Amino acid sequence: ATIDADNVQLGFATITAPISGRLGAVSVAVGDLVTVSNGNSSTATPLVTITQMDPLQVNFNLPESNLALLHKALANPQQGAVTLTKDGDATPIGKGTLDFVDSSVDTASGTIATRASIPNADLSLWPGQYVNVVLDAGIMPQMTSVPTVAVQPSQKGPFVYVVKPDNTVEMRPVQVALTEGDNSAISQGLKSGEKVVTEGQTRLKDGAAVHEGKTTAGAAAPKVAEATSAGEAAQ
Repeated sequence: ATIDADNVQLGFATITAPISGRLGAVSVAVGDLVTVSNGNSSTATPLVTITQMDPLQVNFNLPESNLALLHKALANPQQGAVTLTKDGDATPIGKGTLDFVDSSVDTASGTIATRASIPNADLSLWPGQYVNVVLDAGIMPQMTSVPTVAVQPSQKGPFVYVVKPDNTVEMRPVQVALTEGDNSAISQGLKSGEKVVTEGQTRLKDGAAVHEGKTTAGAAAPKVAEATSAGEAAQ
């Protein structure tokens, strides 16, 4: 019985980690007094930090304007591939899949919290490392492209001023599928070749007459751009 009791006590001398990973800095030394949790983690003495190395989770934020792109990526299991690169180097350093999109938009930043799971068996990535993230949502259908400045916000959603053949404008609701830099892809509401107002929208209303002309001091004429067809492309 004494031997059995001693074996039990000896077992307490070995601490087995409940998870696998890489050890960080050890917080205690031989001879230090430590305490167990007793159901309350705040009273426990931390011994060492263990960081899971494979797989890693990469957290990033996407603009609210890319919400349609996220929906498309989540709808197809074959899409949603994520590629990681370093600044100034397009060579992939890791690949994985999208595994989480937050349920709401951060109203302060206008972004959506997103996460990807990245296999890291070769330990090429390190926890806390900063990376560039490329999300592949597959092939986008053919859409109409307009300058982003042409798209105006409203309580009923985004709209553009379309210049009709009689040189009056129509306030037309549109659906923005994707915004990339200076251009936005419109999935509904516009046709290729239609003209949209890109400057001076605050002075317009539905049915107002416009004309294209050189800007002058005081009252500049609204600037107009032509909507173009955006061919199929991987995003």
